[in-house]
Amino acid sequence: MVNPVVLTDADNTLWDTDSVFSDAQLGLLSNVEKMMSERYTKDDRLEFVRRYDQALAAIHHAHLKYPPTLLVRALEMALRGADPATAATVVCRGGHSSSLEQSAIDQAVEEYFAMLGRLPELLPMVRDGLKLLCQAGIHPYILTEGKIEKQKKILLHYSLTDLVHGIFEVTKDRAQFERLRLRFSPAEVVIIGDQIDRDVIPAKAAGCSTVLVPGRFRPYWHREDQASEASVVASTFAEGVHWILQRPR
Repeated sequence: MVNPVVLTDADNTLWDTDSVFSDAQLGLLSNVEKMMSERYTKDDRLEFVRRYDQALAAIHHAHLKYPPTLLVRALEMALRGADPATAATVVCRGGHSSSLEQSAIDQAVEEYFAMLGRLPELLPMVRDGLKLLCQAGIHPYILTEGKIEKQKKILLHYSLTDLVHGIFEVTKDRAQFERLRLRFSPAEVVIIGDQIDRDVIPAKAAGCSTVLVPGRFRPYWHREDQASEASVVASTFAEGVHWILQRPR
């Protein structure tokens, strides 16, 4: 039988990008608070930032890749009492008149990007899972919407380069998954990822098998019942690999 082709997401599937973003978002909030001489103290600070982050991502054409300057302006409105939907709508339409110095905003964004540049920690059982695949004669590919060079840097840092066959930088939609399925035909294509809307649903629609390894952070538009869309839900990357290797083919 032909071995399946395994395409795995990287961020929050192989390594903990969420913690990097959490630290960067909290740092950005602190900088906005300093600029305004105000502090948010009502409840969870990270959850507070993420409500506005998700509101922006939900309506901006670049989705989660919207310019972070918008988050600075949304947080300014938030600290003045605006709700997430209102703040996101106003700043995305350019209707917000900020009282903050542009130089201070630019500095905050620069620090935010610097924090995002920190190397993420490898997630549990990832190395074991990659080794299991290779021992079975399956050298997986990384499928990312990020930059290839960044993924290569992380693989090199953790000495994982030899366990990965290659990296595809793509937009994750049904059409792209269909192209990949046809490219590797007649082999089955299995997608491993943490995002229901980016890794599972479009891949399933394209005829791929899917392994969902849920991360700690789940955007509000990911409904819990959507997990059933995946072929299997695994608690770790290695558990997902075991499922791939143990099923009859």
